Amino acid sequence: MLSEKDIYTFLLNNKNHESWDSGLNGRSAVSLFLFCYYKLNNDINAHNKGIELLEHEINNLNTIKTADLYNGLCGVAWTINYLSTNQIIEIDNDVFLPELLEIRLKDLFFTHEKLISEEHFELNIDILFYFIERFLTTNSESLKNEYQIFISQSLILFTHFFYQLDSNLSHFKLKNLVLFVKTLNLLVDNFTSPLLDSLLLQSIQFGVKNEDIKIQNINLSHFLKASLYVNNEKIYNKLNKLILKNKSKKDNYNISKKNIGIWEHGCSYLGLKLILDEQSSLQYFLD
Repeated sequence: MLSEKDIYTFLLNNKNHESWDSGLNGRSAVSLFLFCYYKLNNDINAHNKGIELLEHEINNLNTIKTADLYNGLCGVAWTINYLSTNQIIEIDNDVFLPELLEIRLKDLFFTHEKLISEEHFELNIDILFYFIERFLTTNSESLKNEYQIFISQSLILFTHFFYQLDSNLSHFKLKNLVLFVKTLNLLVDNFTSPLLDSLLLQSIQFGVKNEDIKIQNINLSHFLKASLYVNNEKIYNKLNKLILKNKSKKDNYNISKKNIGIWEHGCSYLGLKLILDEQSSLQYFLD
């Protein structure tokens, strides 16, 4: 059975970080784990390695060609924001992030008024997820107002996407619909908009029609929360039955040299799940 010490030792001694991905599929994910490990165990080597990896990400932003959470700018920016918000690193996220990354991310978000692909849909979800996190964590009232405006505009754009797709959205990958609902769920206690209600309802309605919904290991709890928010008892009951049916035993995972990130139960994901308590805000991200 793997322990957090096993994962820590493996990642600390791995000399191949130059070849790793950026973002949360790579260096950002490992730095996140190492900083959390340092906070728990006060291990200065974990802290120093985390700094080294994060500095590599920041110093090489111009070479990152994508903007997503997986291996792009959103993954780096989200990591910096989390670490700064939790006072793990000495970076003022309210100065550093808007100047360095956020103008570029906003421009990318509004590049197309019409949905051009499922990848476009997923990228815009990642960018929205990042700005919602900033909206919820910033200490600047002026920035909070800016993020509120961006989120409102984002909901309008996604509404246009849904009009464009109509019933065809049920053929989208279920994981992208789940990701969208998960992202919107972050807003339900902190943001008021009729578009939020409408988008959540449409998403879960399309989701339950999706043929992949009966597949095990798809986290439907985000759909369940949304169905409670929009007060749709019929969908809530259907989802609850599926969740109970799909509960499976926990798997035993192995350390993989190829997968050191957050996704697909990579090393950093496994390490964080082992050391974080259930109340950590990171748990929502990992789930």
